[in-house]
Amino acid sequence: MIDLRFLGTLEIRPPDGGAPLVALTQPKRLALLLYLALAEPPGPKSRESLMALLWPEADDESARHSLRNALYGLRQTLGEAAFVSRGEGYVGLELGRVHCDALDVRRLLAEHRWEEAVAAWGGDLVPGFHVSGALEFDRWVEDQRTSLRREVTEAAWRRVDELERSGDAGLVPAARRAWALDPANEAGARRLMQFLDAAVGRSAALRAYDELADYLRREYDTEPSAETRALAADLKAKIEPQLPRTPPVLPDPSTPHTEAVAVAPSALPARQRRVARTGAVIAAAILIVGGASMFARRGTGSPSPGAMDPMREAEREGALRLPPRYRQDTSAYGSYLRGLALRFTGSQAASRDTFAALVEREPLYAPALAGVAHAYALITIGGAIPPAEGWPKVEAAASRAVALDSASASAYLALGVVEMFWRWNLPRSGQLIDRGLALDPGDPEAHAVRGTWFRWRGQLDSAVAEARKSHELDPLSGFMSGRTARQLYLSRRYPEAEAMYRQTIRDYPERSGPYGGLSDVYRATGRLREAVAMERRSREVDGDSAAAAQIPIVTSEVEAARVFLDMARTQLSDLETGARNGNWVPPAAFAFVYAELQDRDEALRWLDSMRVGRDPAIQSVRLNPLFDFLRDDPRYRAWEAKLTWREPGAIGAATP
Repeated sequence: MIDLRFLGTLEIRPPDGGAPLVALTQPKRLALLLYLALAEPPGPKSRESLMALLWPEADDESARHSLRNALYGLRQTLGEAAFVSRGEGYVGLELGRVHCDALDVRRLLAEHRWEEAVAAWGGDLVPGFHVSGALEFDRWVEDQRTSLRREVTEAAWRRVDELERSGDAGLVPAARRAWALDPANEAGARRLMQFLDAAVGRSAALRAYDELADYLRREYDTEPSAETRALAADLKAKIEPQLPRTPPVLPDPSTPHTEAVAVAPSALPARQRRVARTGAVIAAAILIVGGASMFARRGTGSPSPGAMDPMREAEREGALRLPPRYRQDTSAYGSYLRGLALRFTGSQAASRDTFAALVEREPLYAPALAGVAHAYALITIGGAIPPAEGWPKVEAAASRAVALDSASASAYLALGVVEMFWRWNLPRSGQLIDRGLALDPGDPEAHAVRGTWFRWRGQLDSAVAEARKSHELDPLSGFMSGRTARQLYLSRRYPEAEAMYRQTIRDYPERSGPYGGLSDVYRATGRLREAVAMERRSREVDGDSAAAAQIPIVTSEVEAARVFLDMARTQLSDLETGARNGNWVPPAAFAFVYAELQDRDEALRWLDSMRVGRDPAIQSVRLNPLFDFLRDDPRYRAWEAKLTWREPGAIGAATP
């Protein structure tokens, strides 16, 4: 069955899911197909109406000739069976022979399957598509585009109504999605603010108000209505009595910040670790939230001689970072240290559960709330849960921690990470992380996070400087040295990255991560045989002798290139199997594997999924050499232009 994709894109794909069949350089042919598929009422259309629609200025003979050529081209591409005729005067699509995403959405809407309709809507109908000299067709397309978006928006709010009546926990995400479809809808914004206030806290509700005000000012040069302003004022007035949910109130918004997160390789099975590292940000360079007491020192294997065991290191970090009042309750403090120790070994889910149990037992113990926020941030950036599920949990826990303890540096850092990764709001993120750094200026993690913030902005020298600063503050941490090497790699400073990775291997020979990092450096510099050797060594250090044995010893660059292709195909198969089994697979995992395979169409498709879903790995795509093969593709440039970090001059910021 031919697959017609009209929502958020314009593609026609064959039954086997291969490359698009019809080039976008033939707009009249595509316009004809679009009209035959979607014009209502369904069924064959008269040739006269098609000629008038698409060739209004041509004489009858020329228009008829052009229509015949367009139909011939479509029949050659889609197959004769995809079309039906009624006499000489009518032609149409055999809808049983094609699948169309826009028709799917229409059907779901007609069946009142609101949630499925919203999920199936992949974006505006053929965005930006235009046919020169066919004004009526362009008007028809715009009408279809507008009406379909309106109907999907109405469906989204109907789904919100259903969830509100049932008291379902998915109410807030559904309301966010509904409002995102029509961000000028103030009534929807007010509903979302009220839902957020009830479920998350007033800080989240007021941030939604700020987003509305920013949008109205930017798009319409106006401000929210008196009713909406009154709701915001009421929320602000009630902040003081509601301290358990009070958001951080920050001073000067002119300061920068930083962020980072990592997935613990040791928390995954060996084969999944290989998939994650190929994603090159899902397991490899990752900076995250939280003071030195908040970061996950990890790697596989045992600590090198002289390194602290996780519990002792947690005790050191906890004692250094926690005020005396939090250490007086030895039971709570012991649970807190256990949560840190689990984080240092990469057991993020267990760390989260430990902190959550402590919160349930001691709801006013702010460090435990910050620990919950940090664990969820690591889990989310690691790709274990969808961003829309993870980031609200991070924000809720960190906001409560700040409300209980306004000096909680790690909680401010967690909130800053949310603003950066989820809202792409670099100024706000900078405020929050700099507040955390001001509260704990000797925190190496805060400097690492600042380095990532600079990376988002494309200021790579500053990113490297901050990474080096974090390493200076914590020279005994292999995690910090590995992250510094990764910053150097993404900055294309390959000799320095190689030296740092080799130093990390000398200091921590039983960690597999630096070997994988060296493999990336060698691949970027064309040393494929050495890269294969590092991949094999990484698996040996990981204790996965079976996987190591599957990587052959190669004698040429051609053989090495073939090994990497085979590995990528295996990883793709693993990802597809996981997705078919209903597991959450982050779009970045597919995007990076298709980049390994040099598949432009699929890599671009998954990059767009990363953009729509705010995949945490998105900021590294612009820097990673793996995607260099796409840089000259106009579709990639169009994708990159949509990455609107909300700061002038930032990476991907919209040009005024």
